[in-house]
Parts: sequence; C-alpha cells; structure tokens
Amino acid sequence: MGPFLTFHLAGGEQGMRHMLDQFGPALKSPWTKLVAPELTEDLKEKVIAGTAAQSEGSTIKELEEKRDNFLIELQDLLQKYWSEAK
Repeated sequence: MGPFLTFHLAGGEQGMRHMLDQFGPALKSPWTKLVAPELTEDLKEKVIAGTAAQSEGSTIKELEEKRDNFLIELQDLLQKYWSEAK
C-alpha cells in the first residue's frame, strides 16, 4: 500500500476527496523542500481518479481490513524469520 492509498484510507468513508479537502493545504509544506505542485482542482481530481482506479472499487472498510490482515501476517512472518526482533 503506497502513500496515496494510505491517504485514501485517511479520508475515512469519503476517501481521497475528503483527505485532500481537509489536509491538502498542510501537505504543501513538506513539498516546499522540493518543487511543490500547486494543489489545483485539476490535480486533486487526477489524484482522486488515480486512487479510485488503484482501489478498484473496494470500500474503505474492505481496504482497511486488507491492510490490517496484511500487517498481522507481516508480523507473523517477522516472528518466523527474525524471532529475536521485537
């Protein structure tokens, strides 16, 4: 799960649209160390459309369950191969 799908989940039931509306302006600050894109309506719509395509129509709840199950299995693998890791 990359950063955009993580942001999509951070938006709750409204997904990426809500996340960008609520937190988008604050995201510009870290980008200022790079060349910060202007968070225009066009860019927001492209990000929202891309996230919708990436999530393949899954609900936020389904994506959260998939993420959580993955993390549990990842912890199990960590124990299996690096049991000394805590």
